[in-house]
Amino acid sequence: MTLWGLSFLWGVVLGLFYFGGLWITLKTIPGKKWPKRLLAVSYMVRVAGVLAGFWMVVQKDGMAFLFTVVAFFGVRIILTRVLGPKNGEKDHAAQP
Repeated sequence: MTLWGLSFLWGVVLGLFYFGGLWITLKTIPGKKWPKRLLAVSYMVRVAGVLAGFWMVVQKDGMAFLFTVVAFFGVRIILTRVLGPKNGEKDHAAQP
């Protein structure tokens, strides 16, 4: 597999780590004693992991970094459609 293909797969892994971790965090917040602390720690861990992952790619090749970023945000789009509200469901954020 080429460097660009591996970079794309790495972007998928980073996207699943970041956006999947966000989804898990938001699902576990209700009922927690310190939800703000959980959200802050989750954010710091996810950002540190993704920045380290991007840094590894950016040192190799600029075009590989582009493939990684495209895959990262592609995962966001896919997870939003798969895990988001289904047809007929109300969006939690859209409620008055």
